[in-house]
Amino acid sequence: MKRINSPSPEVVETPSSSNDVQSLQEELQRLRAELLNAEIKAEAYNELINVAEAKFGIQIRKKAGAKQ
Repeated sequence: MKRINSPSPEVVETPSSSNDVQSLQEELQRLRAELLNAEIKAEAYNELINVAEAKFGIQIRKKAGAKQ
């Protein structure tokens, strides 16, 4: 059987689609800012654990492959 390729629909810029694009761009910008904040927070926690382990001489992190 031969498959017939239908032409792809053209994207027509309408006021509603331009608003959709703008809202998606704003959401992308917001999500990137949240990701940056989460990465900074994770790094701060990591450094906090490093300092606490060095200062108090105790192990805080779990060992990889620990028995359950």
